[in-house]
Amino acid sequence: MPSAEVASGATYQSAERVLALLTSFDETRAELGVTEMAQSLGVHKSTASRLAAALQRAGLLTRAGRRFRLGPEVIRLGTLALRNLDLITMMQPAMDKLSQQTGETVNLAVPYGANILNVAEVPSTYILSSSGGWIGRRTKPHAVANGKVLLAYGVIPVPCELERYTDHTITSHEALAAELAAVRRDGYAKAVAELEDGLVAVAAPVFDPAGTCIGALSVSGPGYRLQPAKLDDLGKLCATL
Repeated sequence: MPSAEVASGATYQSAERVLALLTSFDETRAELGVTEMAQSLGVHKSTASRLAAALQRAGLLTRAGRRFRLGPEVIRLGTLALRNLDLITMMQPAMDKLSQQTGETVNLAVPYGANILNVAEVPSTYILSSSGGWIGRRTKPHAVANGKVLLAYGVIPVPCELERYTDHTITSHEALAAELAAVRRDGYAKAVAELEDGLVAVAAPVFDPAGTCIGALSVSGPGYRLQPAKLDDLGKLCATL
């Protein structure tokens, strides 16, 4: 094999490892050690250490003692990406209106592989709030209202395994199929204490001009404010904006 092809293949492999390393960070893995990085990538610790050092020099990682966390350059790039996401610009007036009418936390979510990614938020106006800080957070779709919307409209696939988070999480594929049918029938989804105890949400689909679901708009808050009798009206409100 020509040396140029070998070099090209090695460069491509390194790029893939860098991307895999960066995307391995999430809300449950905010810091990683070299050993964890090596295990995640399936490489030797020395290779993981060199990758982490290169990312640190670029500002994409920063040290926290003997561990690493995402660096300031990631924040800059993420902020730039959000500013240039047309969907956020398009939906901001509806999010602001929904916030004014409900006072609760409003979120916009889009598909992210088999999961969902929250890309915009209007915080609750209440002093006491059980939800907030969702921007950049990835969640499994079956336990959240906006995820159920994206599942119901076929934007993301139904997970093979339905992980349980609370006593109310749907863990049966039959029960989830019935729930998704109700979402399509009603035009909105509900999630009552399925991801976290006390957290309640409703969500409705966001369609592009061609009528394809491309995201989900949700309202979330504590169960003592978002009581069952209010959820249908709140879901209809989301769906009409």
